[in-house]
Amino acid sequence: MLVKESLASLFSYVSNRIPEIADDLYNIDFALQNGFAWDFGPFEYWDIIGVEKGIEAAESFGYPVADWVKTMVQSGVKSFYSSQNGVKTYYSISDKQYKKLPGAEKSIILDLYRHLPPVFQNDEIVLHDIGDGVLCLEFRSKMNAIGEGILKGIFESIKIAEEGEWKGLVIGNNAKNFSVGANLMMIAMLAFQQEWDQLNMAVDLFQQATMRCRYSKIPVVIATQGYVFGGGCETLMHCDRAVVSAESYIGLVEVGVGLIPGGGGTKEFALRASDHFFEGDVQIPTLIDKFKTIATAAVGTSGYEAYKYGYLLENRDRIIVNSAEAIYQAKLEVLQLASNYTPPTPRKDILVLGQGGLASLYVAANSLLLGKYASEHDIKIAKKIAWVLCGGDLSGPTRVSEKYLLDIEREAFLSLCGEPKTMERIQFMLEKGKPLRN
Repeated sequence: MLVKESLASLFSYVSNRIPEIADDLYNIDFALQNGFAWDFGPFEYWDIIGVEKGIEAAESFGYPVADWVKTMVQSGVKSFYSSQNGVKTYYSISDKQYKKLPGAEKSIILDLYRHLPPVFQNDEIVLHDIGDGVLCLEFRSKMNAIGEGILKGIFESIKIAEEGEWKGLVIGNNAKNFSVGANLMMIAMLAFQQEWDQLNMAVDLFQQATMRCRYSKIPVVIATQGYVFGGGCETLMHCDRAVVSAESYIGLVEVGVGLIPGGGGTKEFALRASDHFFEGDVQIPTLIDKFKTIATAAVGTSGYEAYKYGYLLENRDRIIVNSAEAIYQAKLEVLQLASNYTPPTPRKDILVLGQGGLASLYVAANSLLLGKYASEHDIKIAKKIAWVLCGGDLSGPTRVSEKYLLDIEREAFLSLCGEPKTMERIQFMLEKGKPLRN
C-alpha cells in the first residue's frame, strides 16, 4: 500500500508539472534518470503499471491527475512511450501524437525488437537483426554471467553471420551491467565434485569462444557499459573493436576468487606485452606492469582508466559518453570494418621471457608478501600468472604461439581449482557477494 500511494502521488505530481517545468514528458524522465540515477523515469514507471491503472490509483488516494493525461487516454492512446520501426517515440502533448524521442535514432533498444522473431536464441542469448545486415548478440543470463549457453551462443551467432549474408556482429546488451564474468557456480560445482575432465572442457570452450571472436570471417565489435568483469573483459579484448561507455568498469578480477583469467585473458596480456617490446627495450618493466594488473585484480573505474591498465587499446577501441548509444555506435564500427574486412592471422610470434622473466616476477611477488600486502595464497596465484606470462620454464626468450599460451593458461587455472583456499574464496563469493582474503 505504501508503494502504491507513493507512485500514485508521483504520477499526480509529474502530470501537473507540465507545462510548469517542462513542455514534454520525456524531459522530466531524463531529469530524474540523469540527475538522480533513476533506472526509469516517472512516466516510464507509469507505462509499466498502465496509464489507466495509474489514474485510478492516484484518484483513489485523492491525488488529482492532469487533464491532458485523461484526454490522451480518451483519444485511444494507452501509453506515454511507444516505438516505430525500432525507434522509441513519446506522446507529444501539444501535437497529440507520437513523435520520435530526441536522440532515439542514435540508440538501439533491444526491447523494441522483442516482437520480431529472433535470428537465433537459446536460454541465455538472443540474436537480433538490428538492420543494415548487422546482428546483435544479447546476453540474457542472470547478471549476464557467462556460462555454457552464452559460449555456445557465441559460436552459433558467428557461424550464422559467416554463412549468411550478414556484414558482421555486435555483442552488446541494454542491461545495467554488460557482464559480471564467468558463471562461478558452474566452476564451483565441477571443482567441488572434482570433475576435472569436464572442467577442462569448460575452460577450453571458453578459450575457444574468445578466440572465435578474434578469428571470425566477419567483424565482431563489442559494446559495453557498467561491470565488464572477468570473462566479459576477456571477450572484449578478443573482439575486433570495442565501443565502451565511459561508465564501464573493466577488469580481470579472477584473483579475488583464487583463480587466474582462464578464458584467454592471461594469454592476451602476454601477447600485448610482447607487442609493446621494442628493439633495445629492457622488457622487464613492461612485463611487471602487466603482471601487477592481473595479480592485483586492477579495475579501470572508467573507460578512460581501462586504457591505463591495458584492457583497451588506443588504436583500436573508443569511448562514448552516452551509454544508450553504445550498440548503435558499435553497429557503425561493424559497417566500417565490413567494407574491406580481412580476418587476422593466428599469432605464432609472441615473445615470452622464460626463466629470466619468471625470476623478476617472483621477486616482485615475494616483495608483496614481505610487505604484508598479500597472503601466501595470493602469492601462489601470482606465481601462476607469472608462469603463463613468461611462457613457463623456458631457458630464455622464445617466440611461442597463442595455442601454447592458452594450454599453459588452462593448466594453471585447473591447478588452482584444486586448491582448498581457492574453494574457500569461491564459496565465500557465492554466499557473501564479496571477495575473501585468506
